[in-house]
Amino acid sequence: MTDKRTPLDFDAIRAAAVGNYVSNIFPAAGISFTKPAHQHQACPMCGGSDRFRCDDKRGEGTWICSQCGAGNGFMLVQQFTGLDVYETNKLIAGAIGLDATSEVTDEQRAQWQSQQVEREAAEKAEKRQARLDAASRAQSIWDNAKPATDDHPYLLRKNVAAIGLRKDDSDNLIIPMQYYNITTEGTTLVNVQTIAPDSEKLFLKGGLVSGAYFTIGNSPMFGAGVILICEGYATGATVFDAMSYSLPVVVAFNAHNLIPVAKAIRAQHPDHRIIICADDDSATALKMRDKDIVDGKEPKPLVEYNAGIRDGKLAAIAVNGELVIPSFDVVDIDKDAA
Repeated sequence: MTDKRTPLDFDAIRAAAVGNYVSNIFPAAGISFTKPAHQHQACPMCGGSDRFRCDDKRGEGTWICSQCGAGNGFMLVQQFTGLDVYETNKLIAGAIGLDATSEVTDEQRAQWQSQQVEREAAEKAEKRQARLDAASRAQSIWDNAKPATDDHPYLLRKNVAAIGLRKDDSDNLIIPMQYYNITTEGTTLVNVQTIAPDSEKLFLKGGLVSGAYFTIGNSPMFGAGVILICEGYATGATVFDAMSYSLPVVVAFNAHNLIPVAKAIRAQHPDHRIIICADDDSATALKMRDKDIVDGKEPKPLVEYNAGIRDGKLAAIAVNGELVIPSFDVVDIDKDAA
């Protein structure tokens, strides 16, 4: 005798679930938050403190955890409950008032689609306004800051100079972040990175980071036809010094930003030689791989854990550039990327 399940309209359930994850679906699944969903807090799955947040983009219950990864609301419910796809849909349907006997009309589908479009438009407008506000704040911070000196605690620890930096009244270093608009061919101050005396690094909340960069050096240096790109300021200042202050160095601020920044630089300098000076995160990579092994997960190739080398390679390939590691030995891109 077969146990037939009552058919469910999965597409209709997922469409109706949009906008209801945080308010109805998560509580119905037993998922609770100790803080507002968008704030960093304990993960409901792994329990790790201050590593999870639910940003609920597009009303889809999207979330991210530094240990568990990221996904949408459906995935969170399924992983938290351990249910299969059918039972997860059934739970979600019950939480939003749908069941197997519910007839979903074309009008309802159209309404859900319209609500989704409105949600996405509102999020886009909110994000754009946040970036405009952050850019305005960045300009004010930069205008009111004073030139930084080499005796700042962070610079002393890194043994680098203050090149084009400023500092605020709290002794935070201020690094301006410029964004190149391919359409207008202009650069704009969109954000700042602050580095506190204790080395804590922050960007302005809501400000644009992807594609934004800081240049160490002056315009005449670009005439040499070579541009170096790295992650952080300390690395950039070290490379700049190693090149005897003769070549421009572009700071991308983090590994994930290397690709968009490299593309922005390539758009401005199509014929220049671009060299990515990657950070080698081998120690961190080994720890991450070992943790996966301890947790019973299938370990990935070591390079996948090494964000500096991995994203450095991808950035070099994306702009037909070159990659160097901290020893500054040139790596054969084609051979190493294979």
